[in-house]
Amino acid sequence: MKISKKFMLIVLTCILLVLLMFLISQVYAKYITSVSGNASITISRWNIKVNDLSIKNNSDISSKIVPVFPGNDNIASNIIAPTAEGYFDLVFDFTDVDVSFKYDINITADDSSAVSDIVATGYSIDGGNKVTFTDFNSPISDTIKLSDNVNSRTIRVYVMWNDDPDTSSMNNIDDTASTLKSDSSAILKVSIGFTQVAE
Repeated sequence: MKISKKFMLIVLTCILLVLLMFLISQVYAKYITSVSGNASITISRWNIKVNDLSIKNNSDISSKIVPVFPGNDNIASNIIAPTAEGYFDLVFDFTDVDVSFKYDINITADDSSAVSDIVATGYSIDGGNKVTFTDFNSPISDTIKLSDNVNSRTIRVYVMWNDDPDTSSMNNIDDTASTLKSDSSAILKVSIGFTQVAE
C-alpha cells in the first residue's frame, strides 16, 4: 500500500498545527494562583489605673480617693473646718497603655456637700513643687506621650475650706450650720477624663 503524498502532507500539516498550537499556548500561558489569609494585628492596650483601680470597667473611684488633713495647733487632724488645709493623691498607672493620651482633672464642691467653700488650691506632680491656682478649682491637664516612656504619675491635689470673706460663698452662720447635721460632710467632686491623642 502506497500512502499518497497528499495524505502524508495532510497528516504532517495536522501534526505541525498541533505542535504549533502547543508551542503558542506555552508562550502565552499565564500562571494563575490565588491565596487568602488573615492578618492578625494586636489591638493597643487601654487600661489606666487610678489609685490601683482600673477605669476600664469602673466609673466611680470615690472609695479610692483618701483625703489627708494633717491638722495644726488649732484644728485636729483628718477633719475639715474653716481654713483647714489638706490634700489627696491621684496615682495614675498607665503601664498597660500603648497610646499617647491627655488627662483632664476637674474638681468642684459636690452639690450634696455641706460645705460649698471646699476648694482645690493647687497641685504637684511626682513630689515636685506646688503649682498654685490663680482661681480655685482650675482644671489640671497634661499630655502623656508614649515616646516619653513614663508608666506612672502621682498628682497631689491640695484642698482647703476657703474662709476668705472676699472669695467664699459661705458666711460664719453658714459655716456653723454646716456642722449641725450629724451626717454632714464636705464633699469634693473629682472628675477625670482620659483621651487618646495622635501627636
